[in-house]
Amino acid sequence: MPQAPAKISQLLALFLASVLSCASAWAEVTVNDSRVWRRARLVNTSQQVWSFQSSYQKTSDRFGSSGRVEGLGAKYARAITWGQLLKSETSDQGRADMESYMRTRNAKTNDIAATSSYQVEREDVGMSVDWAYGLTRSWMIGFQLPLMLRRTQVSTRVDMTPTLAQGVGQKSQASMLSMDNGKVSAKVKSLAEEELANSGYDNVPDQNQSWEWGDVSLLSQFYLAEGYRWHWSLQQMVRFPTSQNPSVSDYLVQAGDSGQVDLGITSLVDWRTRHWTLGGRLGYVSQLPDSAKMRVGEGDLKSVDPKVHRDLGDWAWGAFDADYRVNRRMELGLQYSFLAKSRDKYKGGGVSATGTDQEIHQTRLAVLYDIGTTTSRRGVDKKWMASLGYTQPWAGKNSADSGKAAVELISYF
Repeated sequence: MPQAPAKISQLLALFLASVLSCASAWAEVTVNDSRVWRRARLVNTSQQVWSFQSSYQKTSDRFGSSGRVEGLGAKYARAITWGQLLKSETSDQGRADMESYMRTRNAKTNDIAATSSYQVEREDVGMSVDWAYGLTRSWMIGFQLPLMLRRTQVSTRVDMTPTLAQGVGQKSQASMLSMDNGKVSAKVKSLAEEELANSGYDNVPDQNQSWEWGDVSLLSQFYLAEGYRWHWSLQQMVRFPTSQNPSVSDYLVQAGDSGQVDLGITSLVDWRTRHWTLGGRLGYVSQLPDSAKMRVGEGDLKSVDPKVHRDLGDWAWGAFDADYRVNRRMELGLQYSFLAKSRDKYKGGGVSATGTDQEIHQTRLAVLYDIGTTTSRRGVDKKWMASLGYTQPWAGKNSADSGKAAVELISYF
């Protein structure tokens, strides 16, 4: 088995250790589909590869916990009970009038009076820079720097039960029932937002645009074995999160000022024949445990711990693909990939891990085209390539269900 020089190994170990010591913020569960890191075959010694990738995804739905498609805002819907409406009355006469109406309509304090729901539409424009360098014939290193422009639009809908709707607009009432439909809906919306805030959620803006840094990754890959037509290599990854702006579609129950580090390992196998390249990848990512501060709402001082121990779920993934060389310049690709993440674990009051597990199955189609003339000097290729791909999820759990288009420009020099 090829081995890297001892001095280079020591330098890399010190570099990774320094990165681990300064990692912070939140990690996202993603699969790296850049062409720089998707093959078992390494780049040549002293070869550099730069990749610039841009992607676009627009979605308003997601696969829910049961695997069925639901709106992005479905899990933020809140039901307001008659007891909550009664408690919101500020005057004794108002509470008395509300109780009188509830008795005449046989409405209990735990019965639902209205629901407040959110319709969320999200657009993600992703950008990513990948770099790889061949240290030796059997070892290459590199990094990935992702960035996301996220636009979110939110609309609120309030649905009143017939019992509440029939009582609205009674001028003789001293309670909120004297208001018109618009004001009652605004009151229900306010109560729902207050409940979300007390549960640790951020405020809900009508629209939001933010630049969000993704997880920065350091990668290393070396050969385990190789033959005339095949290669088997092992890829290691250290991913450390960078600061991100919250958005309505990515609520975090816990607001953390320090985050976890991800450690990953992937086995890659390629087999090449005349026009075909068949490949497979299997990977595992471990998210290291840490602690996070909690937002404590009014009245929750006893039920919510200000700081909890957090162990975000590990995840496994795999991809199987086939590339077909049409001619000297064009190549077609087909890929199936899957991902499964386990549920998060918390130690502390007021935290729920419901809906934190994840699963996704998706198919990707791609076209690769060589730009210009390929030249070579002392085993180092100099060429430009462009790739156009489209990924479509078709089954999953707690993940987006919309397709994503991507364009990638790769430079070898």
